[in-house]
Amino acid sequence: MIIRIIHNEDKIYIPLYQRRYSWGTDQVQRLVEDILMAEQRGLDKYFIGSLILDLTTTDAVAVIDGQQRLTTISLFLIALRDLMAVTDERQARIINDKYLVDPYDEETVYHNRLKPVDGDEQQYIDVLLHGDQAKPSLFKLNYQYFKNAVQSGVLSVEDWLNLLQMKLQAMVITVQPGDDAQLIFESLNSTGLGLTESDKIRNYLLMGLERDAQTQAFEVWKSIERLVHRENISNFYRHYLTSLATSSKPVKKNDIYDNYRQEIGLHPNFDRYSELLEEEKVAKIYAKIQFPQEYQFTDQTTQRLLIRLSHLHMDVMMPYFLQIFDLYEKQKLSLNGLNEVLQTVLGYLARRLFVGIPSTGLNNFFTTLNRQVQRLTKNNDINYPRALEVVLTHKVKENKIFPSNAMIMDALTSKDYYHIRTESFWFIMDELNNWRGETQMLFERAENGDFSIEHILPQTLSRSWQQNLGQNWHDIQVTWINRLANLTLTGFNSQMSNHSFRDKRDAPNGYRDSGIKLNQTLVGMDEWNESSLKQRQSDLYQRALKVWPLPSVVDVEIDAGEWVSLADIDPKGEKPITFSFKEQRDVSIKSWKELYDRIVNILWLDNPPIFYKLANDDAEWLVKYNHEVSDSIQYRQLDNADQHQGLSVYSGGASAQDRKRHIQRFLTASNDSLENVQVKLNRGGSFA
Repeated sequence: MIIRIIHNEDKIYIPLYQRRYSWGTDQVQRLVEDILMAEQRGLDKYFIGSLILDLTTTDAVAVIDGQQRLTTISLFLIALRDLMAVTDERQARIINDKYLVDPYDEETVYHNRLKPVDGDEQQYIDVLLHGDQAKPSLFKLNYQYFKNAVQSGVLSVEDWLNLLQMKLQAMVITVQPGDDAQLIFESLNSTGLGLTESDKIRNYLLMGLERDAQTQAFEVWKSIERLVHRENISNFYRHYLTSLATSSKPVKKNDIYDNYRQEIGLHPNFDRYSELLEEEKVAKIYAKIQFPQEYQFTDQTTQRLLIRLSHLHMDVMMPYFLQIFDLYEKQKLSLNGLNEVLQTVLGYLARRLFVGIPSTGLNNFFTTLNRQVQRLTKNNDINYPRALEVVLTHKVKENKIFPSNAMIMDALTSKDYYHIRTESFWFIMDELNNWRGETQMLFERAENGDFSIEHILPQTLSRSWQQNLGQNWHDIQVTWINRLANLTLTGFNSQMSNHSFRDKRDAPNGYRDSGIKLNQTLVGMDEWNESSLKQRQSDLYQRALKVWPLPSVVDVEIDAGEWVSLADIDPKGEKPITFSFKEQRDVSIKSWKELYDRIVNILWLDNPPIFYKLANDDAEWLVKYNHEVSDSIQYRQLDNADQHQGLSVYSGGASAQDRKRHIQRFLTASNDSLENVQVKLNRGGSFA
């Protein structure tokens, strides 16, 4: 019985690494309804879930899992005690002394048997001592729910107490000395509120420490939470792990904890407290990148660049930024070099946004970008900022290339800017407004509602507007209405939108009063026509080239003798000449097909069961039993495989990209990755 645990143990404490109490009305209501249903159906027991109790501590029992349920039952007992006190004070005292307090406890002020985590204990004790008179809290809310449920129901207080005492059961698992509490915890599927990925990491780090060491380590954990903001902490760990990884893809949101254990926790020199201190250092860097407005910077250029980048609301570059700031902290990249890198990335992303290139695939791209750049610095004797420019302008696939000046002009002459995301429009206007380096914080002011997007040439033309534009007024409107040259930010009332150009220029909060530098060219004009639109379009083009300069670099050919990870190669148009994988080193090859066949052979000899598993998968066609494909020339028999129970692997026609994908499928099935296949190309490679 679950409340027998509360009675039998003198002290039960919730370890500080656990989450705070969070059960809401939905969970409490379900508990009450489930207990009632068990009673109505005549069931002997109602199973509430599992409890994991750590008995290795000497002074109290620690609740490793089940603290939400245990705390909720304690609140239910407080409610029953207070209701019982109205009619039977003696029985109320028995409930109090048996389940809620330890009268013989001389160490704690309030003698409470259950000790919640810091931040929760005072609220719990407030309800324990004062009931309905306690200050508002989640504890009080649930306490009152229980009281109301009992008072409005058909069962008496005595009936409810009997149900809790006789029918409420839990599966109790006790951790003894030598047991791995974390592994036991992970093996159970909790019926309470699910843990976040960061909850699992926190528990993993703190659960393995002694109680005093936990307190010290928990202070570091709370520091990390404050730095990155608690709601972002799982995302922080995702970016941190991606920045450490050697794979070509970012860590998935649901794999953060598993990746953490694999990449960090299983390292032979892993030390929980030392790792927390290292993560706190990274969190300080992360915080400055993510929230640049909140921090003081020794260099204002760095801060301003990070603020501008933050307006893009794109976290795909965070792992890359953690890597370059790490290079800066280790003095492998100068302050000027850091700022050059930030400026280049800003220009790259801003131009892509400006011309309308989708952000698809950028998360993978930024995951491998640092490795690509460092490879160039190593083999071509150029510094990091120049190498980055080379990669972005010459060494990427066409859809990842740094947008050209011609693409900027094409966008200005054809793109509909009125219907892009509002935040994207604010960003573009803010950037173009600050082309000389000064800032008027247009983005922040627009975000606060100070400005709205305005069509200079109205969407609905009055007769006066039509006459001023001439006989081609309709063609001019259709052509220019949503181009950037015809759009701006203003603070005047939307009722002014269809007024004449001079009215909008001279109105309160109009173009003249706005003070926006980008609108000053409008102030000097007396009319708005096709000639004015072309003039402003030219001005915006020059501003864009100035604020987002195109790197001026010459191509740097990749050394033919350079090893390149297969994960980083776009094989289209390339020819491999050598590869290395596992024990096979510097193996000469002539084609992607030969690379594919050799990788398959290595994996087959290393781990045949994987191939049989693939062959038994009806959805898999790369591996088949011999008798299934005996008449097909698209498959070849694997070595050392008998005619009937042996296997054949697909070896038919395929493009270079398909060969790479097929290799990846075999590697994934073998718990390996493309990153571990090193290739030499016969000429400069193009990176994904």
